[in-house]
Amino acid sequence: MTPTAQDRHHLDVLYLAAHGFAQEAVPLGGGAAVCSQLLREWSRTRPFSVGLVSPAILGGNAPSACDLVRYGERRYADFCYRFAAAATAEVLRHDPSRTAVLVNDVSEGPDFARLAAAGYSIVTIYHVDVVAYVAAIYGRDLVAPATLVRCYEILRRSPFCGLIPRMAELVFDKQRDSLRYSRAVVVPSRSMRDLLLRCYPDTPGERIQVLPWGVCGTVCEDASSAAAASALRQEYGIPRDALVLLALSRISPEKGQDLLLRALLAWERRADFPVQPLWLFICGDAAYMQGQRFLRRLRSLAAQFRKTRVIFPGHVTGIRKQAFFALADLYVFPSRHESYGLTLVEALRAGLPAVCLDHHGAREVLRADCGLVTPEKQLREAIARLLLDPDLRARMGRAASAYAATLRFADSAATLAGIIHRSVCGIPMLRVR
Repeated sequence: MTPTAQDRHHLDVLYLAAHGFAQEAVPLGGGAAVCSQLLREWSRTRPFSVGLVSPAILGGNAPSACDLVRYGERRYADFCYRFAAAATAEVLRHDPSRTAVLVNDVSEGPDFARLAAAGYSIVTIYHVDVVAYVAAIYGRDLVAPATLVRCYEILRRSPFCGLIPRMAELVFDKQRDSLRYSRAVVVPSRSMRDLLLRCYPDTPGERIQVLPWGVCGTVCEDASSAAAASALRQEYGIPRDALVLLALSRISPEKGQDLLLRALLAWERRADFPVQPLWLFICGDAAYMQGQRFLRRLRSLAAQFRKTRVIFPGHVTGIRKQAFFALADLYVFPSRHESYGLTLVEALRAGLPAVCLDHHGAREVLRADCGLVTPEKQLREAIARLLLDPDLRARMGRAASAYAATLRFADSAATLAGIIHRSVCGIPMLRVR
C-alpha cells in the first residue's frame, strides 16, 4: 500500500533503539547500522514522522556507546531493564491513535503487553533470534531452540518458577511477547522466520515478514577505494605479491574469528600452503559480554603463526572500511551464528568473493556464483580453493558485485515503511518474500 500525503501527515513513529547512537566508530553491531541507515533514508523520503527513543532517555544514567560495548552480562541486563522501562513510559506519553511503535531490539524491547493493551501498533525488527543465539553460543547447540522454549515455558508455570534467573526473562519472555503482541515482526531471512515459527507455533505465519536489508552504508567510488587501498598497502608494508584475506565484524565468540585462525594454522602445516606471502586482516573491536577475553584468545592464536601475517586494525568505518574491501583478495565470514550478515553484503558489493560458514546469513545471502558456504570442518579447504585460483576469484567477484548491486537498502526501507502503515491501518500483512 502506498501511503497518502494525509496518512504521512498524521502518523508518528516512535523508533525504540537501545543502540541508537550517532557515533559510528564503535562496534555496536548490525542493529545499530540498520537503525542509522533507516533514519537517514526516512529523513530523505519522509513516509512519516520519526522520533528516536535512544539510551539518551536515561538522562544522567545513560551509557555512552563506548560504555555499552564493554558491559558484561549482568550490567548489560540491568541496562536492558532500565531502557525498557524508560522507553515504555515514553511511548505511553503519546496518543496511540496516531502513534506507531517501531522496536529495534528484542531483549532491550519495551513492555510489549502493556503497550499493546494501550492500543499501540507495534512492529518489531529482529536482528538476532535471541533464543537461537543462546542455544548456539551458551548452549553450544546441544539443545534445539524450540526445546529450550518448551522447557522454559514448563518451568515458568511450575512451582519452581522462582528459580528462573532474572536474565532469562530478557531472552525467553521478551521474545515470546514480541511475537505475541507485535502486529508485524520483521526478520532478515526465511531461515529465521521458519525457526521462530517452530519455536512459537501459535504465531500467525503472516505476522512474520521476511525483509533482507541489502547494502547498508555508503558505497564509495572505485577510484577513492583504490587510492585508499594503496595507502593501506603502504601503511602496513604489504608486498605486492601478497594474498590478502579479510574478516570484518566485531570481536566476539559468535563471530568465529578463532575458527578462521585455527583453519589457517592447520593450512600452514600442509604442502599446498601458498608460496606468496599471506596476510590476514581481522578488522573489528572487542564488544559486549565476552569480547575482551575473546580478543586476548585471538591474539594468543595469532602469535603461533610462522608463515602468515595476522593484523588486528580495530574497528573500521567509511572509506577505511571500503579500502580494506578493495585491498583484499577474499572475504571470510566465519561466524558461528549469524542472522543476516551486513558486512557480507558490503563485501560482495565491493566485488569480493566470500567463504562463509553455514548459518542463516550465509544461506540467505551468498549465491553459489559469488562464493562458498562450507561446514566448519572444511573451512581450510574452501579458503584454499578460492585463494589459489585467481580466475575463479575474478569470476565470483564480478558476479558478487553485480548481484549485490540489486540489494538496495532504500527498497527495504520503503517496504518497512509500508509494513508500518499496514499495521496501523489494520490491513492484513502481505508476504514480503
